[in-house]
Amino acid sequence: MSRAQPIHPPGRHTVMRRLSPALVSTALAATLLTACGSVGSNPTGPGSSSPTQDHADRAKRAADLADRYAKAGGGSPALDLGEQLEQQDADWEPAVGENAKLAWLTGHLVQAAPLPAAPGKGKSLNRPGAGVSGTVISAGDALAAMTARRTDCGGCTDLRVTGAELTTMDVRTSAGQVQVPAWRFSLEGTAVRLLRVALPASGLVRTPVDWSPAPGDGQGVESFELGGGGRTLTLTFTGKPAEPGACGGDYRGEAFESDRAVVVTVLEVPREPTGQDIACAAIGAIRTVDVRLDRALGDRTVLSLADGRAVQQGSARPIGQPVR
Repeated sequence: MSRAQPIHPPGRHTVMRRLSPALVSTALAATLLTACGSVGSNPTGPGSSSPTQDHADRAKRAADLADRYAKAGGGSPALDLGEQLEQQDADWEPAVGENAKLAWLTGHLVQAAPLPAAPGKGKSLNRPGAGVSGTVISAGDALAAMTARRTDCGGCTDLRVTGAELTTMDVRTSAGQVQVPAWRFSLEGTAVRLLRVALPASGLVRTPVDWSPAPGDGQGVESFELGGGGRTLTLTFTGKPAEPGACGGDYRGEAFESDRAVVVTVLEVPREPTGQDIACAAIGAIRTVDVRLDRALGDRTVLSLADGRAVQQGSARPIGQPVR
């Protein structure tokens, strides 16, 4: 594994190796984050103008992403739940499934019975050896968050909420799998229960932030495994199969570090052209690549440069499995 060297912006002779989120917006053009990557002979993709310039551009964009994440309230990575705010704990019965699923997704739920009040402060998040104390919202507030997205459902019938109990639900985050408080809502006419995270919006970080991909950002990272004393990230992504020839692909990773986040990306390492006209199957493979950090990940969040999303710890799919 080789380590990329810090890049000095034009006209500057120093590089800040740790980027404070509070200073990013004022020093973004002049300050780059430290980057490190896996073995690769060419740090650019096809058509790149300059390896140094491409790396510098990615470093600047990584700094921008880390800054936006911090401004969005980036705190504990275990509280960055992304889109995992609601869950369904059983399968819909055939008689109600089509309507119920549509009503849930479009926010057509109505309160049909009294719901529990907020229990007050308590340990709101648990993972091995850690916890965060904070406010747990009422069942009514959780239901209101679910109905806030209410849109036209083409004449579906509302789901009637008949009760709620406080429980927990498991979600995958940059801190690994964590357990958060949740309200479990019972519904009229079905055994299915719907769960909603019982934390206030102020206590959650929602990624992706306002972020648009740019040429040279690389491709998205789906998940990661943590090893090497907390300093090695094994990034999982979908790419070309690991095979020789024109239909296979080689990859390397880059990581840009700040105090709050580690921004990662995966880049394809160009191969020498074979001169052959070969038709390759439109099948991707689950691949991995390692990146080495300057210091242990700790409680920092891992973000994907390609799409701005928080990367979850723990792979959900077998490595090498084709993706059609």
